[in-house]
Amino acid sequence: MSEDSPYDNYRRLLAKVDLSFEGATSRYPQEFNCKNGCFSCCRSGLTVSWVEASHILDWMRSHPEVVKKIKNSEQMKFDQNFCQLLDREGSCSIYDVRPIICRSHGAPVSWSEKKDVGDSDVENRDVCPLNFKGTDLEALDNRSVLSLDKLNMLLSLINRQFDSTKSNERIDLADLPNMD
Repeated sequence: MSEDSPYDNYRRLLAKVDLSFEGATSRYPQEFNCKNGCFSCCRSGLTVSWVEASHILDWMRSHPEVVKKIKNSEQMKFDQNFCQLLDREGSCSIYDVRPIICRSHGAPVSWSEKKDVGDSDVENRDVCPLNFKGTDLEALDNRSVLSLDKLNMLLSLINRQFDSTKSNERIDLADLPNMD
């Protein structure tokens, strides 16, 4: 009998996010402009939960050549406005283990909020301005819209299960190559 990885639940969530994104792109292929080299969503200052940071750090430990590349200013974009993990071509250097925030960018997303106290929740939808131009987001198939409320709740629970002492910590993606 093999021992479960501490990342099993997190990896299952990543797989569900990827599957949802792939479903949306297959249902609306003409609406997506996301492709390798597009990095308009890859802004600096993005933070991740502790389970995400640990997952990426473990991957980096087994890929020292990537960390070396990230630390080499000649090979990386190094524009203060964009993620410090982008290479000169605008490709993500940790793409295989990119966090949920990066996997969900570009896809139609929804979240709920109350407009006023006592009101019922109102669903809001948004998408990268490069995608779904001129499309009524409210008319999209619900299967093609990622619920940020559900996603954040699941990630929060997985993060708490992973390490309850660090469940409220957020780590800047740019800090990861220098951790350890």
